[in-house]
Amino acid sequence: MHGAHRTPILRFLRLAAVGALSFACTAAVVARPADDPPRRVRPGDAASQAEAAGDEPDAPRFPTALPAGAKLPEPPKVAPVRADAFAGRVNALERVTACPKCDGKGAKVTRKRESRGQLAKPRITESAEECTECHGYGFAVTASRVGPVLDALAGGLAGLPPGLATGPKLMDRARAVLSRVGAGGELVAAVTAVDRNELAGGRLTKAGTPVTVAGEIGEPFQIPEGGRVYPVLVDGRELLLVRAPVINAAPQRGAVLVGGVLAGAMSGAEWDFGRTIVLDHGFIVPRMGPRKLRVDEPDADEPAANDANRNP
Repeated sequence: MHGAHRTPILRFLRLAAVGALSFACTAAVVARPADDPPRRVRPGDAASQAEAAGDEPDAPRFPTALPAGAKLPEPPKVAPVRADAFAGRVNALERVTACPKCDGKGAKVTRKRESRGQLAKPRITESAEECTECHGYGFAVTASRVGPVLDALAGGLAGLPPGLATGPKLMDRARAVLSRVGAGGELVAAVTAVDRNELAGGRLTKAGTPVTVAGEIGEPFQIPEGGRVYPVLVDGRELLLVRAPVINAAPQRGAVLVGGVLAGAMSGAEWDFGRTIVLDHGFIVPRMGPRKLRVDEPDADEPAANDANRNP
């Protein structure tokens, strides 16, 4: 009697065990086929992680090469610019960027002369106070004043004859004043707003037009005709290629101020970056937040002796 009851129970247990084993084997085969080895995900590699998860990796922000069949426009012909005329444009940009109240010094220096009797030399002391107009930065960038002068300097770089004896000194001065504009922080966006809007509206078409814009730079890459171009993304959507910059202070990555003369648009191929403009013979400088100039309080004793000798 007892044996008759045990036989169906044992049969049921054997069938359940066989079914569970079969299910486990099937799940293992489906989960990882023999011809599909496990993918290794490199730590910190977003593209590899997306691929392992079955997702499409994000498109690159900057190009690393031109598409097949792409043609870049020829460099534009520009009128030559004399060295003294170019120096005048550098001077003009220095003037319009300097704070008018402190003359670009970032501080107001007050001198005080104290008389110490007829026989003793007078004592002259100096004190420096942060300029209330520029708050110690030394410059005041006004879009209506700086924008046209900045474009004129960008155009002058393209027309400056090579091999000038004064060329290195002019380039150093131009680089310094352009870097000063680039240190205008948020003010740079206002200075370059006109050219940025023209670029976004597709109205920049005439070759030889000076252009200055702010954007974010990617790594340069080689082009088939020789040399490299620097990709610059303006407002996160408009792509520029800066070719053969005369003044090149480009950081490896980050915000920049760029300028040059318009060569035209890339042709012969399409890519995900849309219409691409090429600038020639311009400049690239970093764009950063403004920095206050260092204002040193003059020593009370040293200037006294020197100034007393100059002012008996």
